Amino acid sequence: MLLKESTRVLSSYSNYPVPGVPPRKRRSNAAAGYAWPASLYPTPYEILAQPRHGRYNKALFYELVKIYHPDRNHTAADSSISHSVQLERYRLVVAANEILSDDAKRRAYDLYGAGWRGNRTLQSLYREADRSWRNEPGNASRNATWEDWERWRRERNGEKQPQTPVFMTNELFVIMLCSFVVAGSFAQVRRASSTTSNVVEMRDQKHAAISDDIRRQQDKKAPLGRHERVESFLRQRDSWNLASSVDRNSESPP
Repeated sequence: MLLKESTRVLSSYSNYPVPGVPPRKRRSNAAAGYAWPASLYPTPYEILAQPRHGRYNKALFYELVKIYHPDRNHTAADSSISHSVQLERYRLVVAANEILSDDAKRRAYDLYGAGWRGNRTLQSLYREADRSWRNEPGNASRNATWEDWERWRRERNGEKQPQTPVFMTNELFVIMLCSFVVAGSFAQVRRASSTTSNVVEMRDQKHAAISDDIRRQQDKKAPLGRHERVESFLRQRDSWNLASSVDRNSESPP
């Protein structure tokens, strides 16, 4: 009983300030009320609950390291998460502290996102930017000829394509071509029909002339007697023979 009373007295006296000894500051738990960010890809500012343009305070970092350190006892109150998730959060906490505690890295992260998203470097970011421009619409990666380059420059500068003279559309050209073909076909048909009619007319005229000549010969020989007809035939035959001999003499070489 006396021992308990002395212990209570000593503990009560320990709360009073001692001359020459600075009073101890009570440690504040910076992780009180902290919850892990709900976003799928949290930023360093979200993980360490730091304002983007404010001064960096490492108090929360120290508390989170104690919570998510791999050597921490898994039977603690915050052990509802799996060990793999705990390791991943510990890695993100350390990476976020490396970025926010270094002014150069923090500036690079704010400008380019460097050092985060899998600890990428500026070189990898530049390589990704060099590859990504080929997938952007309106890029010049497919320009092969000078016409492609001219069209690409006009589109980039917002220039309109020069108007080329258009005399007629393709549909109108096809219609006119078909009209010419049909008109030419009709002209050829009419020409063929007119030529055929001319040939038939010339044949009819020739037949009519021959018929008239025969009729005149018959009319001329109708009043003649038998003896006169024989003499007329002989004279006509002699004239035929004479004409044929003259033709043969004219065709023979001298």
